[in-house]
Order: sequence, then structure tokens, then C-alpha cells
Amino acid sequence: MGINGLLPRILPSAGRENYDLRALSDGLIVSSSQGGDRDSQSIDDERTAKRRRRWTRRKVRIAVDVNGWIAQAAHGYGGSLMDERHLSYHGRAELRNEQLQQRQPNDEEGEQANNNPTTNNNERIQKQQRLEFISQCISSVLQRIESMRNECCALVLPVLDGATPPCKRDVVRERSNRRGRATEQRDEIAQSPPRRRPPGEARADDGTNADPGHEATRTEAEALRRISASKRAGTGNDYSLRQELLGELLKEFRKRGWPFMVAPYEADGQLAYLANTGAVDLVVTEDSDLIALGVPRLIYKLGGWNGSNAANRAGGDSNFGSVGRGASAAAAAGNLRGTMLHRCDLGSSHGINLQDFSDAMLVTMCVAAGCDYCDSLKGIGVITARNIVERAFTCAEDNEIDGCSHWTGGEPVLKVILNELFRLCHRADRDQMLPLDDPDKEESRLEYERPFLAAIAMFRHPLVYDPILGAHTVANDVCDGSDGSTGVSPSFFRDERILMEYGPYRELVTRREKLYQVIGVPSAPEIAKGIAEGLIDPRQFPLREPRGNSTSRSAPEEDGNEAMQENSHHQEEDDGAESGDLTQGSSGLQLSSQDFSGAGTQQSKSSSAASGMIPSLSPDLLASPSPQKQS
Repeated sequence: MGINGLLPRILPSAGRENYDLRALSDGLIVSSSQGGDRDSQSIDDERTAKRRRRWTRRKVRIAVDVNGWIAQAAHGYGGSLMDERHLSYHGRAELRNEQLQQRQPNDEEGEQANNNPTTNNNERIQKQQRLEFISQCISSVLQRIESMRNECCALVLPVLDGATPPCKRDVVRERSNRRGRATEQRDEIAQSPPRRRPPGEARADDGTNADPGHEATRTEAEALRRISASKRAGTGNDYSLRQELLGELLKEFRKRGWPFMVAPYEADGQLAYLANTGAVDLVVTEDSDLIALGVPRLIYKLGGWNGSNAANRAGGDSNFGSVGRGASAAAAAGNLRGTMLHRCDLGSSHGINLQDFSDAMLVTMCVAAGCDYCDSLKGIGVITARNIVERAFTCAEDNEIDGCSHWTGGEPVLKVILNELFRLCHRADRDQMLPLDDPDKEESRLEYERPFLAAIAMFRHPLVYDPILGAHTVANDVCDGSDGSTGVSPSFFRDERILMEYGPYRELVTRREKLYQVIGVPSAPEIAKGIAEGLIDPRQFPLREPRGNSTSRSAPEEDGNEAMQENSHHQEEDDGAESGDLTQGSSGLQLSSQDFSGAGTQQSKSSSAASGMIPSLSPDLLASPSPQKQS
């Protein structure tokens, strides 16, 4: 879902439509130092620095939020999983007869069920449909990645979702329920044949049909309803189908020698971490959450999948997966066009004024407007949220402005924003929140405040995998009274200090046991590498806190164990997520049969340990040093 109402207000004016990624095929020219350490004391003047600078050309490094492509393919090809007999009179009658036979309490039929040719034929058809569906989805995703690699001459890194973060379980469960309801609509069997009209009603006085084409119209409407339901269902709640789909996709990545990465939890935070640390130059996604995460450069609507950007379709056919063998040059061009959005261009948006908005202001506005981690209050849209956030942060920075001191009352910024959201929301919600001094309504306010603060923490401090350290780490870690020296930029820490003026938020982001209950629990380094390589399924293997790692563990052991058990308890309930499983078998530690079959992707354990990088990643994609290494 992303941020409610944000993209339609930003992309038309702030985004650069019809941007062709093939313009990056010549690579990027970057500067690098030579001749020793770049110590500030050794570089006396700018002339000396220029002499020590060396310009090189390298390929563009593009990270792809491949989960969106998988979901689009699953919904686009969902019709392959539908029984075509639902679309005809004869087929529906046959399905009803089979249903009646299955309901008969005949012991002989029960004994002969395994040998029933009809049952065996249906199972064979369903298996064939599953294989066709998986093949279509994988082919679509691979074609898009291959066209990007070949046409753009780029290094492409697909990033997949891992486990469901604790703060998103309710949203994932609701999406799973919606797909389950769509699956029921797709597979439900018509309980009665079409209604036959009585002779007097069916014909007029002249003996002709009184309603010609009625039955044909009803049949067509039924077919369209079934097809629509099949597309909404996608993979539905079929746990094994998603497992098989992702397993085959990773198998193809290894077979082709393509690098990939599996995030410990959501791919959004992992993509933002790679982009903000310079490991990748560009992120391709359809999720507006990455705007809140502060990614410098984004590509939206690549190929014009949802049909909302006419400029992206100017080069030819923009249907999903149309770039493949035999595809025309115009089709290839159309599928490599998208809308480029720079973080620095958000202030030029005409739909919403985001000029001079810091990352903290942007995150707070997005959470107040509504996101996957926190629903918005009724009556609070992105414009209202933007106005509240701007005024609160402006008054916090300059209390000399007329009216600021009276408006804020000297309270922390987050407290002021929450109070204003309660005052300006719809009356249905406002009556439950106000007055603010009513202790009986404190619990209602806390029911919104808790996910509000958790969502901000999720955007500001996601749990990610650091490919240089080879371990899970908290992005922009400020736990344990950190002063911002461990990889946190000064601008980020300056904004974080403003947010941490509010005690509940400060306690949330500075105490690891509380933060892990929101963003998830890190695992040991060897397990973290296995998850990143797709060898260990994070949804079946609970993420444990690493022992003896001071950079990512300082909470008491019992607190980490409680969070781990909490995570393990809910993973099986959240199997309706868009991601799914990454390995075959029920054990999370079990390796799939193709783990070491990919040429050039699975190196020896010794070389992996020596390089400090996971084997499935290209070294060029990880040229940028880790923030923890820099410190």
C-alpha cells in the first residue's frame, strides 16, 4: 500500500517522466583518491587534492524491489490457476456433479477415491496449472531483469522480502484474508443451474423470446467475475505455491550467476540502507515507503505496469513481461522507461509543498498520513499531516516566531503533532480522543500513539543486513546512549534528537529490547549470511540475537529470547505475506538441492569469510564501505 495519497501528488511534477534507463548504459564517472590515506592534514589545499584524484568509469548499480514484480506477475497471471470449467454451462454442471459425488457417504466410493479417474485427472490438471503459473511468473520477472542488464549494461541486484516485521503482522494478515476471499470467489461452485423461465414468461404473444441474449449476458458477466477474482487472488493462501515459486526463482538466479539478496525482514529497509550507504546508485520500486526512507534516487512505474503514466507507454507495448525473446525494440524501450524521482526534487512538487522538509519531517508526515505500519485517523490526509508537521518542526526550531510558544506549549514535537492529529481528525475519532486531559480517554489515545511511534522507528531504524560486516545491524543505531559516532550522519542525528525529546519515542529507539519488538530480532552472523543468500528461510527459522556482538546486542539475554519466541510464534500465522518461503522442506536450516549448482555464485566458505561478503553478491556492488567500517 505504501503512503496514502503521496505518489499522485509528487510524481506528476517532482518526478521526471519517460526517463529511459538506457541513458545509463555508458556508466557513471566517479572520482577516487590515489597515493595513500586521505587524511585532512595531508591535503593542504584544493590543488593538491585535485592532483591526487583519479576519475574512473564504472557500471551503474541498480537495486530492484523484486517483490513488487513477483506480486504483479502473480496477480497478472492469476487466471492460470482458475478451473476453466467455471466459464461454461457444461463445465459448471460437471463441477456440481463432482461435488455431489464427494459428499455421498458411500464407503465403497471412499475406498475407491484414490483410484477415481476423475479425481486423478483433476489433480493432474491442477498440477499442470501450477507449473504453468510458476513458469509464467518467473519468466516475466527474469525477462525484466535481463532486459535491464543487457540494454542498460548495469549491475542489477534483486532484493527480496524476508520475514514479516512484528509491527506489520496485522496488515499482512488482512491482505492474506483478502486474497483468501478472492480465492473462494474464484473457486466457488454454482449451486444451481441457470433459472429456466416458465413458458408464459419466457415468450411474448408472438412466440419470440421476450429477453434475447439474457443468458449469454449473464454467462459473460459470470466469466468476468471469475477472472477478476482470480487476478485479485494471485497465489491466494497457498503456502506451498509461494514456496515453490520463490524457490524456482532463486534457482534461476543461481543458474544464471546473477547476484541477489534476501532481506532479514522487509526489502524496503534493505534497499534504503544499500542506497544511503552508496552500495547502489538507483532503486527501482513501486512502493512509496522508500520516499519516507530517504532514498536519494528512485524509479517508479518502470514499463508503465499499472497504465497510469501515458508517457511511459510512448515507446511501445508496456504490458508486464513483454520484453523477451523476439520482442521489438519499441517494446524493449517502453519497458525500460519510468519516472525518475530525486530526493532533492521533492520540494518542487506542485501537489504538496515539501520544500525544506528534512528526513524526520518527511517520515513523520508519511506516518500521520497513513502507511503499512500505522493507519491514519479519519479525516487526516497527506495535506493535513504535512501542515501539522511543518508547523510543529518550525516552531521547535525557532520559538521566537509569533504564536509558536503558545501553540506548542513547550512540549516535544511529537507530542504536539499527536495532539493536533487528535484535534483535527474526524468527529468519530475525535470524540474518543478529546479532551486531552480526560484520563478515561488516555487508552484510546495510546492505541494510536503506540503504532505511530513504532512506525517512525521502523522507518528510521530498520533491521538490515550489512554485506561488508556479514551480519544483521540496526540502521542509524542510536541505542545505548549513542552520540551518533557509529555511522549515523550528523544531519540524521540532529533530527533524531528533536524526535527523542519525546520520552516514549526516546525509550523505544534507545532500548534494544523494545526496539526489537518493533523492527524484529537480529540473528547470528552465520545465520544472517544464510538468510541473505536464500539458503535459510527467515520465516521458518526464528531470527535470534547474536551472542557476543556488541554492535547489535546489548539487551539482557532473557529480553532477546522473549522477542525471539514472540517472533517465532507469529511467523506461521503470517504465511500470507507477499514474500513467502525461500527453501524447500520444513526445516529452516535445510538447504535446497540447487544451492551449489549456480555457476559463479556459490564460492567456497573460505573465500567468503576472507572477503567479508556473501557469495551471491558481486564485489562491484559492494564497493562502498560500511558505515560501521568508516567509523
